[in-house]
Amino acid sequence: MVSSRAFPSEPIKRRQLWDLAAAILRPSPKLPPDEWARANRVYPETSGLPGPRDPSLTPYVIPVVRAVHAGLHKRVVLVCGAQMGKTDGLLDVLGARLDQRPAPILYVGPIRDFLTDQFEPRLMSLLDEAETLAAKVVRGRRMKKTLKIVAGVPVRLAHAGSSAALKSSPAALALVDEYDEMLANVKGQGDPLGLVEARGETYADFVTAITSTPSRGLIETELDARSGLTFWKVGDPEAVESAIWRLWQSGTRHHFCWPCLHCDRYFVPRFDQMRWPENATPAEAAKSAQLACPHCGGLHEDDDKTEMNGRGLYVAPGQWVEDGRVLGQPAENAVLSFWASGLASPFVTWGTRVERYVRALASGDPDQLQTALNAGFGECYTPASGRDALDYQEIFQRRQPYRMKELPDGVLRLGMAVDVQKLSLFYTIRGFGSRGTSWLIDRGQLFGPTDDDEVWNALADLMLMPIAGMQIERVFIDSGFRPNKPDAGDEHKVYEFTRRYAWLVSPTKGRATMSPPYRVSKIEVTPKGKQASYSINLVWLSTDFFKSLLVSRIRTPMDQPGSFIVPDDIDEDYCKQLVSEVRVVDAATGKPQWVQRSRQNHFLDCEALAMAIGYSLNVQRIPEGVARRGDDPVGLDPGGVEGEVAAVAAHPAPRVSNLRSRFAGLSSRLNR
Repeated sequence: MVSSRAFPSEPIKRRQLWDLAAAILRPSPKLPPDEWARANRVYPETSGLPGPRDPSLTPYVIPVVRAVHAGLHKRVVLVCGAQMGKTDGLLDVLGARLDQRPAPILYVGPIRDFLTDQFEPRLMSLLDEAETLAAKVVRGRRMKKTLKIVAGVPVRLAHAGSSAALKSSPAALALVDEYDEMLANVKGQGDPLGLVEARGETYADFVTAITSTPSRGLIETELDARSGLTFWKVGDPEAVESAIWRLWQSGTRHHFCWPCLHCDRYFVPRFDQMRWPENATPAEAAKSAQLACPHCGGLHEDDDKTEMNGRGLYVAPGQWVEDGRVLGQPAENAVLSFWASGLASPFVTWGTRVERYVRALASGDPDQLQTALNAGFGECYTPASGRDALDYQEIFQRRQPYRMKELPDGVLRLGMAVDVQKLSLFYTIRGFGSRGTSWLIDRGQLFGPTDDDEVWNALADLMLMPIAGMQIERVFIDSGFRPNKPDAGDEHKVYEFTRRYAWLVSPTKGRATMSPPYRVSKIEVTPKGKQASYSINLVWLSTDFFKSLLVSRIRTPMDQPGSFIVPDDIDEDYCKQLVSEVRVVDAATGKPQWVQRSRQNHFLDCEALAMAIGYSLNVQRIPEGVARRGDDPVGLDPGGVEGEVAAVAAHPAPRVSNLRSRFAGLSSRLNR
């Protein structure tokens, strides 16, 4: 006889099934994820913020989770810093969906350990702490680390390194977390996002939510005239390593904006608005960190963050703010994308983020510096992101009271530098005086395909035209084009042009480093489609030397010999191009590299060539006291480029009665 105790679980299992069915069939209030979380989620005493969840602590997450829940866009992208509550936002979306409209969900993390050690415990806490979900969870042997059955539907956890897991079953909602870190751990398997989104083809309302801190990328800003906000500019995809940033900039590009508590105008908070004392220690920087409004310069403390977050708004290009409301519509886009600065996080103070940055800067470790900017501020990093880089405002501070195309009295010699592109020629004309002091005389762009003659004829007219009676005496044209560069010029056209004006013009090629920094060699050139060749003098230049010399000149005080001067009517584009690269020494090899901060660097290349022209003319050896009267134009004998730079002794200015003969004598010494 078998005891009834042998089957004690049968009635219990039956009762559990009835309870589960009742819980699933019981309708839940239809709430957006943030309100659902406020009503259902309670953090345990062991958490950092025990008690009922308060989504208003992270207001920049609320519009994101509501957009995912609404399902009006197939992709919703959030880029932000670390410790900003984005994973909790994904859990809010997951919980609200399972409670109100159960459907298969796929969560994808970067690596397996992230799933099992970090996300899965937080998911179980959600399923246990929310009473409306706890009753809907199937427990026991069917519950696995990477598979939960809730309200009769599967919640799968996968990592990017397992393509089999990503292909396992359909899903109505996909949550992709730490996308950039995910791609860094995928080797030879392509982008997992395509596999993830293929899981949703059978669901009409399928949505993918993608979040991450960014990584590397060459990103600039641009001022929107209508809103007065400075947005992140869409970067060249080839120059943006960060996959999440490329996704973000392919979408609507919403920026989380704050109101200034001084002028009440909205602005986009960024790292470059942070202020702390120069040469401060990490601890000193942490104590004194403040945020400056880009409109009025008003300073804000970390304690102001709560109020600014409370009034914060997402604004996209095409929108503006009036009376605390967002007006206008962004361009129509299937991708809804959001960016929020790490400064908005309520969990980490500004001082802590600045302290980490200053410490990383002092370490000289680029990985630490990248982490400080990516995780701390939610911004892309390039090796040029340090505070030691030139700012374009420093170029504005080099202005003197003369206008473009005017010749200041101190100018003794003129040189012209040309950067060749596929459809235009960029140029600068720089005047040189005693001890290498120099003045920008003109800059511009000649438009036209550079494989045609028309634009080269325009260049010839320009370089042969005297300026206030003074002739340009040396022209350098860059011919060192990178292979497969889509906007590169034609080096054969450069060689043909320089051959025609060999007494005045020289082609150049740059090498990263070279000793000596300036060398001339004769090369044989065979024109396209011809057998006969000709010889030309090619000038080899050390890119590092002459760009470093340019930066040194820019940083030379205005009252010192060798200073770098621009006219009063200089434009912002020129100034920004001059600071488009920064010198970085590779920690492993010790070799210098010039890393782009912005893509437009043509005038930087021109001015580096101009420094080489000045070097070839030995302008740094022109004695002080040699000057030109503005009413007496002086023409100096042009000299061809020689193999080595001639040494010129720095004698006092000679006493001669005739100004022209005085400079003729000086010129002969300079070119000897």
